Amino acid sequence: MRERVLADYERILGDDHPDTLSARHNLANSYSDAGRVDDALNLRERVLADYERILGDDHPDTLTARHNLAHARDAAAPVQQPDTATSAGGAEIQNPSGAPE
Repeated sequence: MRERVLADYERILGDDHPDTLSARHNLANSYSDAGRVDDALNLRERVLADYERILGDDHPDTLTARHNLAHARDAAAPVQQPDTATSAGGAEIQNPSGAPE
């Protein structure tokens, strides 16, 4: 449904209309909710670029889009497994700063 809404907004209002940008943003959210991670990230990148170009770097919608893209990238990053191989045969423990204890 959101894909159709976006297509209609693009056709009727144009690519740069604020409602079209919002529809694009909403579609990215739907892609994310549906597990379409790559599609969501690609669309979020476009949304951010459009907001920056049309509204400027400091507009609240631009800031929200930037935050959402960063959050989506973090969520899409592969989960890193702890390294179980050590040279001494025991697990190396790291404190929160990342330095070995």
